[in-house]
Amino acid sequence: MRTPEALSQVLVLSVYLLAVAAVILLRTPIDYPVYAMAAYGLSRGEDVYSWTEGDYARAAEALGFSRYAPPYRYPPLAALLVLPGLLFPDRGMGMWIAAQALCALLTAEVLARMAQDPVRRILIRLGVGLLPPFFVSLYAGQINPMATLGMALAVRWIVRGREGWGGLLLGLSLTLKPLALGPAALCLYERRRKALAGMALGVALSLAAGLLAFGPPAMGFLHLRLPTSGGVYPPAQNLPGLAARWWTHHPYGFSLADDPQAARWIGWGLAGALLLLTGIVLGRPGKAHPALARRAGLAAIAFLLANPGTWYHHGTILSLPLAALLAQPERSPMGWGMLGASVGAIALWGVAWHAFVGWTPLLDLATLGSLGLWALLAWEIRKETSR
Repeated sequence: MRTPEALSQVLVLSVYLLAVAAVILLRTPIDYPVYAMAAYGLSRGEDVYSWTEGDYARAAEALGFSRYAPPYRYPPLAALLVLPGLLFPDRGMGMWIAAQALCALLTAEVLARMAQDPVRRILIRLGVGLLPPFFVSLYAGQINPMATLGMALAVRWIVRGREGWGGLLLGLSLTLKPLALGPAALCLYERRRKALAGMALGVALSLAAGLLAFGPPAMGFLHLRLPTSGGVYPPAQNLPGLAARWWTHHPYGFSLADDPQAARWIGWGLAGALLLLTGIVLGRPGKAHPALARRAGLAAIAFLLANPGTWYHHGTILSLPLAALLAQPERSPMGWGMLGASVGAIALWGVAWHAFVGWTPLLDLATLGSLGLWALLAWEIRKETSR
C-alpha cells in the first residue's frame, strides 16, 4: 500500500504546483496586497485599522499593486509575517502563495495521519488536499491555509495528550485569522484547562510580537467594528446569508419576500438553533471526551455557518470534519452517499457558482453541503455516546 500512498502524495503535490504557478503568473491575489499594505503602514507607525480608501491607494502606489480588496481587519501577526517579503521585487507575493500551498499540503498530511488504515489515509489526503476552498484561498492570496494548518496540528496534539502545546498553536491560529473558533470554544466547553492556558499564551505571544514590531498602532484592531453580515452576495456561505438570499430581493436570483428585518431575525434564529443543537449533541459540558477530532469538527462547522461574516474560502476549516468522517472505518452505503453528496455540493459551488445565478436554491449549495457534514458527524457522535 506504500506505492498507492506515495502516488496520492505526488498527485496532490502536482495539483498544488500547477495552482501556485497559475496564481503567480496571472497575479490573481487581491487579498495578499492588503496584507502587504498593512505591513507597510504598520512598519511606518501608521494606524492601518483606521485607514481610508485614500490611504490604501497611497500604499498601493508605493508598493506597486493595482488590484486589492481592503480593508485589513486582522491582528498584526499576519502583517508581521508578510513584512520581510516587502524587500522582494514582487513584494513577497510568490513566496506567500507558495507558503500557503505548503500549508494546505501539510494540513492534508497531518489530518491523513488520523487514520491507521492506509486506504483511509489516501481518502483523507485526497479529500482534504483537493478541497476547493484551499484553491480559492490561493487564488485570492488569503491566509486561510496557514490558519487551518495551525488548527489541524493543535487538534492532533491535544488528542495525543499535549494539550498545552496544542492550545498554544490554537491561540496562534486564532490570531492569524479566527477560523478555529469552533475548536477553541470546544476546549472551553470541555474545560480543557491546559489547552485553554496554552491558547491564552499563544494569543499573548502573538500580540506581544505585534507590539514589539509595530508599537501601539498594532493594537488598533481591538477597536474595529466588524461587519455583521456578508449580505446576499453568494460567496457569503452561512446561515444568515442563506436567510438574506431567501427573504430579500437581490440580483442573484428570486426570493420569497423582501423583508430585510425578517431575514436578519430568521438568519440569527437559524444560527442560534444550530449552535444549540451542537451543544445538545456534544452533551454535558465540563467533560473532556477522547473523540476530540469529531467533536471539534462538529463545532467548527457550527461556528462557521453561524457566523454572518463567513465566506466560501473560509471553508478550509471544513478539512477537519471531513477528515474525521473519512477516518471512520464503518458507515452504511446511505452514509457514504450523504458524505459524497455533501462534499460534492461544497466542491460544485466552488467551481460553478456563477452559473447558478438566477437559481437561489443552488446559490446555497456550499452551506447545505456543510450542514450535511454536520448532520453526519452529529449522528455518529450521538450513536457512539449512546452505546
